[in-house]
Amino acid sequence: MIDEIKELLQSFLAPQLEGIRGDIRALDAKIASIDMKLESKIDALDMKVDALDMKLDAKIGSVDTKVESFRRELLAKIHRVEQTLSTNFVRLEQKVDLSLGAMIEKMDLFRREMLAEIKAASK
Repeated sequence: MIDEIKELLQSFLAPQLEGIRGDIRALDAKIASIDMKLESKIDALDMKVDALDMKLDAKIGSVDTKVESFRRELLAKIHRVEQTLSTNFVRLEQKVDLSLGAMIEKMDLFRREMLAEIKAASK
């Protein structure tokens, strides 16, 4: 009887187990196929990200160049304004010096005239 049960189990279970093994192999193949597709898509995304990184680096470099250009231009304009102001201040200083010199001369003349008048009045 054990042999009959054994034979029954082998005749019934063996094909079932073989079918399960076939299903497992098919699943393994599908998983491998999905894994390859996923790796392919990840590689494509990596390439796109790398390309975007390069574009971003180029744009950042371009912005850096423009900012540096604007900075230099602004510094040049500031320097020109400083030179203009410096020249104007020198001219203004010269005019003030001339005006002060003329005022001092007039005050000295006025002082001498007043001293002369005071001396003449005291005699």
